[in-house]
Amino acid sequence: MLEIVDTHFHIWDLDILHLPWLNSYKGVINRSFDIDDICKAYGKYDLCFKGGIYVEVDCDDRVKEDEHIFSLNSPFILAKIMRAKLCEHMRLPLGIAGVREPLHIDSSKRGRCLEKSFISGLEVLSQMDLIFESCNRVDEIEDIYSALSLVPDLKVVINHCANVKELNSEYKRTMSKIAKLPNAYLKISGFATNDKSFVKNLLNFVTGEFDKSKLLYASNFPVVELYSNFDEHLQILREYFADDADFFSKNAKKLYKINKTQKFASVIKIRKDKIDTYKKLHENPLSGVNKMIKECGITRYEIYHRDDMLFSIMEYNGDDFDYDMTKMANDEATKEWWKLTDPCQKRIEDAKKDEWWAAMDLVYRLK
Repeated sequence: MLEIVDTHFHIWDLDILHLPWLNSYKGVINRSFDIDDICKAYGKYDLCFKGGIYVEVDCDDRVKEDEHIFSLNSPFILAKIMRAKLCEHMRLPLGIAGVREPLHIDSSKRGRCLEKSFISGLEVLSQMDLIFESCNRVDEIEDIYSALSLVPDLKVVINHCANVKELNSEYKRTMSKIAKLPNAYLKISGFATNDKSFVKNLLNFVTGEFDKSKLLYASNFPVVELYSNFDEHLQILREYFADDADFFSKNAKKLYKINKTQKFASVIKIRKDKIDTYKKLHENPLSGVNKMIKECGITRYEIYHRDDMLFSIMEYNGDDFDYDMTKMANDEATKEWWKLTDPCQKRIEDAKKDEWWAAMDLVYRLK
C-alpha cells in the first residue's frame, strides 16, 4: 500500500487565527480546516496517509499561530515550517523543522531576498541545520537563486514549482541552476491541472533537472482548491510517478528528519601498506559517492584511524535501513568506489559471516 507524507498542507481555526488574505476567497476555502479534514481527503483512497508537514498560513499574529499549532499535538503533524522574518537575530520557535518568509505576497517588496538581513537569516538557518522554504514570485527566481548560491550548505525547498504559470526560457534556465545547488529540493505542487499538456511538460522538465531524491510530493491542501482540486492533483501525480515510494514519502522523511535518528558504530582493519592510499582516496571521493550516501538517509558519517584499525560512526534518518543499503549497494558509483577502498581493508577476526565493517556495541552514553 502506498504511504504518503504530504510535505505541504495548511490548517487553520478562524475562531483563533485571523487570516486577512482569506477575505478574497468567499465560499471557496474561507472556513476553518483541521487535521480531520485532510485525513478525510486521503481516506477516500486505498493508501496510508502517514501525516505531513504543516506550513505557516500568513497569519497576522505569528506568535498566536505558533502557540495554536504546537498546542494541537497531532500525530499527523510530522514537522512544522513556521513563519519568520529572516535576519541574524530572528525568532525561531523550538521544535521546528524550518521557516518560511512568504516572498510571493503583496506586502513582501521586490528584491527582499537580496537584502543583507535576509542573507544573514539564511546563514543562521544553515548553521542551525534548519530548512528554508521559499515561496516566491516566479519572476523573482533569479534573485532567489542568487541568494541561495551564497549559502550553498543551506537546505532549501522551493514551494509549488516556484509558482510557475508558463514554461518560458527564463524559468527553465533559472530552475536548472537551482537544481544544481547541492541542497535544493522541489515541492511538486501549485500548478493548475486543467491544461494537461502544460502539466506533462512541467513534470517532464522538473524531473529531468532535479535529482529524484530532491523531489517531494505536496498537496497544498486546502489552497489547492483555488486553482485545481485535491483529488485531481493527487491522481495526476500518482499516475506520473507510479506510486514511487521515494517521491511520496521516503524523500520527505529524510529531509525533515521525521524518523528517530539511528546511530551505528563499526570497525574494520586497514592494511598497513594501504593507509596512505586509503586516506588519499577519501580526500576526494569519486563523483556521486557522497551524494548517494546522503540519498540513503545517512546524515552523518565519519571514519577514524588508529594503527591498523578504522572506526566509523554513522547516523541514519531513513525509515527502511535495508531498503536504503540495498539501494546504495546497487549504485554504480558506489560499486566503483568500493572496488578502490575494499582492497585497503580487511575484516576483523571475529566479524560475523555477512559483515565487512563489524558492528560495535554501545557501552555508555552521557545523559
